[in-house]
Amino acid sequence: MKLLSITTTLFIGYLILIACKSATLGPEFPITDFSEYDYIVVATVDNAVHEEEGYQPLKTFNITIKKCLKGNLNVGNHIYGEAKKEEARAVCPVHLNENSDYLLLLTKSIAGYRLSRFSFPVEHNHRYFEDYIEQIEKGLKDTKN
Repeated sequence: MKLLSITTTLFIGYLILIACKSATLGPEFPITDFSEYDYIVVATVDNAVHEEEGYQPLKTFNITIKKCLKGNLNVGNHIYGEAKKEEARAVCPVHLNENSDYLLLLTKSIAGYRLSRFSFPVEHNHRYFEDYIEQIEKGLKDTKN
């Protein structure tokens, strides 16, 4: 009975492992239409709470704004947010590392700030981090003209 339980657990773990795919980001940021996002920021993650089961998806986060590319947040603002509840469609959930800087695309609703797994949060040590910021700034500027 114990062997069956272990085998079942391992099989479920394997299915979970192959079910989602982390995005492999190349030199071009995958989002070019930023109209659905209310805020685009570079922020330090002060706190991140993740689920304890499955893929351990993000539940909530606290961040400090370092740079605001879109929206009316100021450098130094502290905000609280939650992971957006959405259908996975084979995209792995968001994981944020505390004390790391990220490029984040956020939406705002009555319930607060939301971070989607489809907004491709990028950690500061990513090879194209600075390039993505430049691309987004250019894209936002081009939509204003």
